[in-house]
Amino acid sequence: MNNFTGDINSDCCILETYLDQVEFYAGTERRTGQFKTVKIPKGCGSMLYGVTWKSYLKKDSNGDNVYRTKDEESGLYFTKCRDMYPYLEEIFKEFGSLHFPEFKFTQVQMNKNYKCTRHIDSSNIGESILLTLGDFEGGKTIIEKEGEEILADSHNSPYKFNGSKYYHKTTDFTGTRYALVFFTNRKIKKTQI
Repeated sequence: MNNFTGDINSDCCILETYLDQVEFYAGTERRTGQFKTVKIPKGCGSMLYGVTWKSYLKKDSNGDNVYRTKDEESGLYFTKCRDMYPYLEEIFKEFGSLHFPEFKFTQVQMNKNYKCTRHIDSSNIGESILLTLGDFEGGKTIIEKEGEEILADSHNSPYKFNGSKYYHKTTDFTGTRYALVFFTNRKIKKTQI
């Protein structure tokens, strides 16, 4: 695939056009802890892209279990977002190979106009790459590291930090803000996007 140019600014614009085609929702994968209490407007949300160890998705209108699609390669199950947008896997791989080729990841957390409250990524292994895209003001990430607050600007610029070690949160913002977090989940570290 040749979706990108190799220029970070151009490629962020291209990646944003792919995200504009995605119908964001409040993903069940994020309905724990802080995410249960956050009200998310329609068309916005926080969704996990990749695979999960959870085979069960929900119950249908008849009360029957609805199961996820099994990934034959890993033996795990596709997240709802991965099932809906399978082409994004190649998009994320290509973007990552151009702009952070040494960084390996198993999943991508996809947010649209979603303000994360203070949290730590307890299921992640080591460092993550944060990338924000869109036409917005504010929306920086505050990282609490060794007694100080670091104000990270990841707008059209991949920012690497250890979200499993340091608390972090999103500042207020206006406009349309996409945030992608490329990371490795400790429960599925044998797979890779």
